[in-house]
Amino acid sequence: MRISFFLCLLLSLFWGVEVAEEKGIYNKDTSGERVVQGRDPRSHIKVFLPSMSYNYVSRLVNEGLVRLAENEQGWEYSLAMKSTKLSPLLYEFELRQGVRFQDGTPFNADSVIHNFNYFLKQPFNYTNIHNSLKRVEKVSDFKIRLHLSQPYGMLFRDLARIYFYSETYLNTFGWGGAETGANIKASGPYGLGPYILVDGMITGRKQTPKAILKANPYYWESEYPSIETITFYTELETQEALDLALFKDGGLDFMQIPFNKKIETMLSPYAKLVSMPSTHNFTIYFNLLKHYSPVARKEVRQALNCALNQQNLLDFTYKKEGRLNPSAFGENECPLDNAMVERTLKGLELNVATQDSLLFLWKGIEYQLSMYGVKLKYTTTTSEKEIYNLMQQNHKSIQDWDILIQNTQDWYGRHPWPVYIRYQENNPWSFVRYDAEMEHYIHQFFGIEQEDPLFKTLTHKIQDRAKKKAYMLFVPIPNAVFAMNKELVFDPLGIGMQPFWKAKITNQHWSVRGDKPYPTEFQIPILPKRLP
Repeated sequence: MRISFFLCLLLSLFWGVEVAEEKGIYNKDTSGERVVQGRDPRSHIKVFLPSMSYNYVSRLVNEGLVRLAENEQGWEYSLAMKSTKLSPLLYEFELRQGVRFQDGTPFNADSVIHNFNYFLKQPFNYTNIHNSLKRVEKVSDFKIRLHLSQPYGMLFRDLARIYFYSETYLNTFGWGGAETGANIKASGPYGLGPYILVDGMITGRKQTPKAILKANPYYWESEYPSIETITFYTELETQEALDLALFKDGGLDFMQIPFNKKIETMLSPYAKLVSMPSTHNFTIYFNLLKHYSPVARKEVRQALNCALNQQNLLDFTYKKEGRLNPSAFGENECPLDNAMVERTLKGLELNVATQDSLLFLWKGIEYQLSMYGVKLKYTTTTSEKEIYNLMQQNHKSIQDWDILIQNTQDWYGRHPWPVYIRYQENNPWSFVRYDAEMEHYIHQFFGIEQEDPLFKTLTHKIQDRAKKKAYMLFVPIPNAVFAMNKELVFDPLGIGMQPFWKAKITNQHWSVRGDKPYPTEFQIPILPKRLP
């Protein structure tokens, strides 16, 4: 039966959507017609996001003055209702009234001042906010002012990562910045987000195999959340997760899938395929601190980048789910001639550290590099925290890997900093050293707002410098491609946040259907949904 569906789906690509629908090859997605109104206490979804899951959970449990958004500016107001730029060094914010922490205690200007006092003692260190924010002033019970020591163009995006915690939490844990930002270090009603972390913990460097979230009864957007419980899995093997999402009723409701699993997802009786452009990227580090590694030489890094056919990667490995990366060498941009590339790469053996969810990408890369005599040896893990540890420990003690990959989600909101962070000297996410020209560009970059014409100029300079030095192994920019339960009604985003508090389920979702089997008429494949 699956084979016949497969053939029909292939034929539908030639016939077109209308003809295929007429012939009954797939169903329309009618889930929106069966939505459960209100929040059923039994409602429950299961989520697996193998990359930066701590980032997704933190945005469900916590909130700040603003939050990440899929719009031109990259953010929207949250606990602040509006702001006024009084000068390049002074911003005023009016706070939302009637807001309560998850433990029921009130949120006001004193809460903001208290949290910022903790933040300034222990800030995150992967942007320049810790060098730019001078102090925070209370104007009234629901109005505050931020004083800067220098103009800072990334202020609002950083504010989307400065969360506010209850007094109980701060007294126990402090604010806790560091290289992955601040995240709830223990379960409990400590935040202001739509969900409460009730079991497990997840901070990036440390995590439990799963985290359980429950709807916050005090959430300021009273119509949300619509789903009572979310279980986040953090360390599933890719094939195990696919089996749960595609072939088990109630196994998984939402996961990001490898591009080569699109057809299986389309054929699934329980899942539908959803995709959209994203601003995520595959960050492929060279171990620049491992001086005895071949990749310590610029010519080797350039040759590895030159050896990759970007269009073939996009067409065959990505299944056309993405776009070309402007940081990669173009067709005639390689600074080495073909003979030099071949001589440089012949017989090269490199150690690669990767999550198993990214092995599909390495198969495409390895195939192309093998034609130049390059051999790759893999260290694989299901846990992103192990990749982070290999990366962060490299600053203290040189690790064995030559190349390491992170599936970087756009945690900054359609802004290039999640890429440029890799080029800043002394940043915990960078191994670049002694590049005064790059440091000059980045120092300028911090002071420029995205609307300033100079922003684009600096963007090109940073990008061109990184390309020239071949600081990374550059590959195409991926689309976001998801397997989603057919009875989950939700438009995912192509940035590093999924607003599950706005998601809804239908009356045929496994969590509210009871012992009844999933109706066979809904098990017919649904053709993919492509979001703008």
